[in-house]
Amino acid sequence: MKTNIISVKYESNYTPKVFEGKSYSYYSSVDVNVGDLVVAPTAYGDKIARVSEINIPEEKIQSIKPYLKTITLKIDKEKYLQSDQVLEEAA
Repeated sequence: MKTNIISVKYESNYTPKVFEGKSYSYYSSVDVNVGDLVVAPTAYGDKIARVSEINIPEEKIQSIKPYLKTITLKIDKEKYLQSDQVLEEAA
């Protein structure tokens, strides 16, 4: 079943372009695939994150559903990994 709930891993604060640690769930208003890079809103500002799972069932996130934020921006992965530039992909 297709949903707009995804899971992401944030870019490391210590090692740029490395995505690790705990996964965090978000709604997504843009089409993404596993491995895509997005800008994820956090309590401490926006962070670059890599999509680690898509189409998460609502039952899996029931306890945190009221707190989920929404991903609204997908970035160009190749350009970011090559040059540190955050460039929005054309929709």
